[in-house]
Amino acid sequence: MKSLRVIIVGGGIGGLQTALALGADGHTVTVFEGAKEFLEVGAGIRVPPNSSRLSLSWGVDFSSIKKEISLGNRFVEWKGNILADCPFGDVQEKYGSPYYFLHRADLIKVLVDAVAKNDNVTLWMNSWVSDYDFDAPAVILSSGERFDADLVIGADGIKSAVRNTINGAPLEPQDTGDVAYRILVPAGPLLADPATRHLVEQPWAVHWMGPEAHAVGYPLRGGELYNVIIDITHDTDVGKPVGEDEWRTQGDNAELVKRFAGWCEPVRKLCGLTGTYLKWKLADFDQMRRWVHPGGKVAVLGDACHPMMPYMAQGAAQATEDAATLQAALRSHDNLGEALRAYEKQRLPRAAYVARNTRILQEWLHLYDGPEQERRDELMKHDAKENPVYWAYSKRRDWLFGYNAQELEASEEIYNGRIGDTLLRKEFRALRTYDADIIAR
Repeated sequence: MKSLRVIIVGGGIGGLQTALALGADGHTVTVFEGAKEFLEVGAGIRVPPNSSRLSLSWGVDFSSIKKEISLGNRFVEWKGNILADCPFGDVQEKYGSPYYFLHRADLIKVLVDAVAKNDNVTLWMNSWVSDYDFDAPAVILSSGERFDADLVIGADGIKSAVRNTINGAPLEPQDTGDVAYRILVPAGPLLADPATRHLVEQPWAVHWMGPEAHAVGYPLRGGELYNVIIDITHDTDVGKPVGEDEWRTQGDNAELVKRFAGWCEPVRKLCGLTGTYLKWKLADFDQMRRWVHPGGKVAVLGDACHPMMPYMAQGAAQATEDAATLQAALRSHDNLGEALRAYEKQRLPRAAYVARNTRILQEWLHLYDGPEQERRDELMKHDAKENPVYWAYSKRRDWLFGYNAQELEASEEIYNGRIGDTLLRKEFRALRTYDADIIAR
């Protein structure tokens, strides 16, 4: 397709990756980001090969930042016993790109640096889009300025201002039942303790799993920091709840120390090292009917159309795949409407499938001790489709990590079901004590 004038609303990971992808093909891209500047905020992010491979092809220089290359995923039960390892030693050779552990601010930095080097891309900060013209198409900033384009992409996250209009019906974020504590701790105290030194020196993504909670930890910035994400069901969280109309709240470590008092020593130590942190309400929503406005000139990507729980570390990666497939569709079609339909046809089913599997993994990570947990622990030992750990079955891992989003292909079956209640969740409610002291034991 000839060079297009493209406006991207949102300068997060998905928006910047899309700008790089389309700018690389000669399109004139303008990104409008509402923040005044990108701050040193956030915690860790995992960048799997299905994402890093694409970023590298668009000129992102990961060599300019401190990082870790993942050894794989390690699964540990809440008392401290290692259950299974899912090694990633062959990732670079097999999938053509590393699996990185990065600080989110560092990832944004290298994306912004790559954007600055691309003459086809302009990034506007402190620029809030207040309205859309879906026919032109165009966007109107809060300042009143109007910008026309050939294509407008909404990469404005789970609170997207255009999602409902594009979907043709209201589709609001829904509470998943979990909250996430996102934490960074200094690596020094961990290195000084023989019981926790290996957490920093051996860059595994360690998953500690227990009743209605799990924690994931991995080192960052060459071993300077240790990133921890703790996910807890609302009903067993002993801290102040995130408000009904809030997405996050700030707290101190007292609630974590209390909640995990009975867990293994590394988890207790990590909770004790935690200072203040942000607690996030985890939300997603049912599958959208469509990602492209009927006018054929405005589309969405990333969390604006497929937010997912963090349990497969694929949220940003799937947004990056969106960018790659949009790039491929615009290359392959001379008609913009046809290109956007091809983009939607390929991306919607894959993203929906990944999002659905984050919900499934949510259940397996939060089992109470008992027959279901014992069955899980046994299944985790085998390279078979029954293994509840998504990456531990080699065919699923190949499907996830080996996927080339820059090639258009026949669409896969679309998941159209709603994510409803399950037997495991019903069992959880029957097992709950609603007593934090008992839960912690």
